[in-house]
Amino acid sequence: MQCVGWLVFVVATSVLVVPLPARTAEPDASSLAVVVGATSSVQRVTLDELRELYMRRQRLWADGSRAIPVNLPPGSAWRELFSQRVLGRSPRDLVSYWNARYFEGITPPPVLPSISAVRAYLASEPGAIAYLPADTVGDELRVLLKIEPPSR
Repeated sequence: MQCVGWLVFVVATSVLVVPLPARTAEPDASSLAVVVGATSSVQRVTLDELRELYMRRQRLWADGSRAIPVNLPPGSAWRELFSQRVLGRSPRDLVSYWNARYFEGITPPPVLPSISAVRAYLASEPGAIAYLPADTVGDELRVLLKIEPPSR
C-alpha cells in the first residue's frame, strides 16, 4: 500500500511543474478591469487586497464569504499584464511559489479558458473576482478597479 500512496503523490505533484505555454499577442492599449458579478456584495478592492487574494493569503471577503479569484490561462497576455502589475512577477515566476504552497494544502486560483468563460462564471458566482480587458466588461459585471497598461 505504501507504493500506491507514493505513486499517487508523484503523479499529483508532477502536474504542478509542467511548462507554461508561450504568451499570446500583446494586449492593446486597453486597461484591465478588476470585476465581480453585478450581484456580488463586494463593493471595493485595493491593489494590496487583490494581491493577497491572488496569492491566496486572503481567502475570505470582509463579510466572511469565500473569495474566489479567477485567472485567465497562463499564455494569456492579459494574465501576464495582471501578474506583472498586481503580483509583481510573471506567471512563470509563480510556478515555484505555487509548488511550495501545494505542500501546505493551498492551491492557485482556478483558471478559466477564455474571457467569455470568466464573464459567465462571475455572473453566476457572487464570491468570484477576476480581471478582464476593460472593453469586454458587460452589464452582468461591476468594475471595482482599473489597471492601466504601462506607458510605452
